[in-house]
Amino acid sequence: MTSLSVHLHSSPNLPNKVLTHAEDIASTLAAVGIAYRQLELPAALRPGCEQAEFEAAYGLWLQRLMEEGYPHHELFNLQRNHPQKLEMRARHLDEQMQPTASAWLFLGGFAQLSLHLDGYVYVLQGERGDLLELPAGTRHWFDLGEEPHLLALRLSASDEAPQPTGDDIASRFARLGE
Repeated sequence: MTSLSVHLHSSPNLPNKVLTHAEDIASTLAAVGIAYRQLELPAALRPGCEQAEFEAAYGLWLQRLMEEGYPHHELFNLQRNHPQKLEMRARHLDEQMQPTASAWLFLGGFAQLSLHLDGYVYVLQGERGDLLELPAGTRHWFDLGEEPHLLALRLSASDEAPQPTGDDIASRFARLGE
């Protein structure tokens, strides 16, 4: 089940609220400029699927998202036995900022996307069908978990990689599964 917990950035262990209804999650995130919606996806693929299988199932969706302003993407397709799971997790655990608009689409499995906005941290436990659209400059971090089980896309308006912010805030918040 998708959930959103909202924390003061100075209170990582005590959320102000925890939401599980899509409408509540959407309105809470919209208040800080983040678009959230749940999509009906065309195919149910499992994390770890073959690239050709992914392209056959989601090629047209991906093309449409690219035409809507997100021409670049990174696919997260990991199972617990992925040989580089620890390196991939570590790459996204620190707070970073995408210089252009970006979107996250969860296609299968689960992960945790945390957003640092206006003195608050919004921690989304995302699952299949969740789409978040982030304005340029949104501070965030992404946790695949120690034993990842995830199929997701990070889409962006440019091919610029997210830049680390240098803030250690992500280390003060619970990781996925904690």
